[in-house]
Amino acid sequence: MRILLVNAFHYLRGGVERTYFDESRWLTGAGHQVAHLSTRDARNLPSPTAHLFAPGADYGERVGVTQEPSRWTRFLWSRPAAAAMRRVIAEFKPEVAHLHAPSRYLTPSVLRPLEAANVPVVMTLHDFKPWCTNRIFFARGGPCERCKGGRHFHALLEGCVQGSRARSAAAMVEAYLHDAVHAYRAVRLWIAPSCWVRDKAIEHGVAHARLRVLSHGLEASTSADAAIEMPEGPYALYSGRLSVEKGVRLLPGIAARIAPVPLVVVGDGPLWGEIEKASRVTPNLRALGYRSDPELATLRRHAAAVVVPSLFYEHFCYAAAEAMLEARPVAAAGIGAIPELVEHEVTGLLAPPGDAEALGAALKRALEEPAATRWAVAGRARIQAMGDPKRHLDGLVTIYREAIGD
Repeated sequence: MRILLVNAFHYLRGGVERTYFDESRWLTGAGHQVAHLSTRDARNLPSPTAHLFAPGADYGERVGVTQEPSRWTRFLWSRPAAAAMRRVIAEFKPEVAHLHAPSRYLTPSVLRPLEAANVPVVMTLHDFKPWCTNRIFFARGGPCERCKGGRHFHALLEGCVQGSRARSAAAMVEAYLHDAVHAYRAVRLWIAPSCWVRDKAIEHGVAHARLRVLSHGLEASTSADAAIEMPEGPYALYSGRLSVEKGVRLLPGIAARIAPVPLVVVGDGPLWGEIEKASRVTPNLRALGYRSDPELATLRRHAAAVVVPSLFYEHFCYAAAEAMLEARPVAAAGIGAIPELVEHEVTGLLAPPGDAEALGAALKRALEEPAATRWAVAGRARIQAMGDPKRHLDGLVTIYREAIGD
């Protein structure tokens, strides 16, 4: 089968790219022909269609809205991305296309050439971009669905896109445009990585018959320990983006609750400065910043427990799943899809989102209670079953064939 995988980025940036590259590798290993469409970037990994990629752009938080004004029209509907898709279709002739997160870097414009060429399309719901201007149903420090039903003006009122009114205004226009042109009409089947995501998509108008639940696949790390300095004795670990929705501002309070056991924080993001500053006055909060994948795997493998304090609707939650696969006790916020992985006092511990005291108490239990070992073993078994790569690959190919048949 000739399969085209589409994503805004072609280098390892986060959980979306983790899924994108895993699926690419597993499909290729099973004998399928795999090509990609993404944006050009010096950090990109090899691809047989890299020469056809769309021009890159930077819509990051550190780039001012007045820089390169042409970007803010291109992110509404990218003609260069659509042209790149036409080139890929002409050269590769895909039998099916699988979109991950085209985002504002490619935009749904890439769907029109696929529709015109009658290439079946499936799309994984890594986020809620088809219905939410900031993708994650999050504003004012908590879950938000004010734009439900196409009321995208709330994005401007809330300023929920990267904390900027100007960016939120642009995203509002983008959302109304995409609704008006039925931007995602070419998607035949949607892949939900959890039952929670499936149910939320149904709430926002997707027909149940067009949704397929397929949890992400995971492989345990087989690499040797990296050379990295670790705390002496037991420590707890947080790893992930340092941002508001990830519950990062709760970490100092959580650390205080488990003192003197160190809470090691690995990651980068807009709240790095706050965490680094907090670590100076919270003795057991250790802010390490960005670490390579081998270093992070080593820290996770040796952690006594892992905390996941998310405030937003996690679609799957790699941070919890990877820790569970290593049989690490997990204390997590009970929000979004997390309870499908972490079942309270069965495969880990849950606490109310946003409650630093409760999360700290759960993490302390994970560090100290003998039952934590039993929960961790059960957690590993759950993730091994849910995330088995062969099971994921079989499910993926079944969905592709169903889309082609449709």
